Amino acid sequence: MIVVLAGRAGGTTHRSVALLATLPPALRLIGGMAVLCRVGSPHRATVDLDAVARDLPRYHEVLARLAVTSEGGGQYRFAGDFDLDVIDVAPTDSADLVAHLLTFDEPPGDLDLNMVAHTWAHDTATPVDLVAVDEGSGAVLARAAGRLVASSAGLLAMKATTVPLRSSSKSEKRASDLYDLGRLLVAGDVAPGDVAAMPPLLGDTVRSRLVAWFVEPAGRDRTFRDVRRFDEPPLDLDDAADAVERLAA
Repeated sequence: MIVVLAGRAGGTTHRSVALLATLPPALRLIGGMAVLCRVGSPHRATVDLDAVARDLPRYHEVLARLAVTSEGGGQYRFAGDFDLDVIDVAPTDSADLVAHLLTFDEPPGDLDLNMVAHTWAHDTATPVDLVAVDEGSGAVLARAAGRLVASSAGLLAMKATTVPLRSSSKSEKRASDLYDLGRLLVAGDVAPGDVAAMPPLLGDTVRSRLVAWFVEPAGRDRTFRDVRRFDEPPLDLDDAADAVERLAA
């Protein structure tokens, strides 16, 4: 799959792709840049990258050498105040992780589900060739070939399990996650089989939360209030609700 991103020479898109080309290929891209790869039409500029990795210490030395600063905990800063945040996922696959979590007396909580989602998204990422081109001339500015990017379904799982973790002080982040969920539902080509492929605990959680946020009247009204600050491209909640109903059928 090839994704062509237009921008200005020296701009955010150019620098993002150029930075990606230097990073260890085992990192899986998540976050805003991954959403852009899967649905297009960015609604916000980003000056950072987000990724997941298994056994992050294995890559720390390389990342720290490339970065200007390394604060620990998977946080790196590169030249031009460009940040990279890397989340270390579980050492086992998501099915084994769920089986382990279910051995405890307490049911898995929101943090547990978020960990499962990130692990599943890591393991189901697919390669993408990213090309940054000048928005005026079309000249190639940077290439990052074969970068592993979370699938639309992986992004859906991560964001559906992240929204409940957003505190009231991060309402902008919650709104942004809901907007991304809507765009992934409408334009991300997520099929019922993609959700069915998740561990049942994760798939059931994703379906129920999407129904609560995009189909049920009270939740849909709140989602509308949250996402209306984003208008490029506009999100059609009817289309999002139809997509949720297909996934939940």
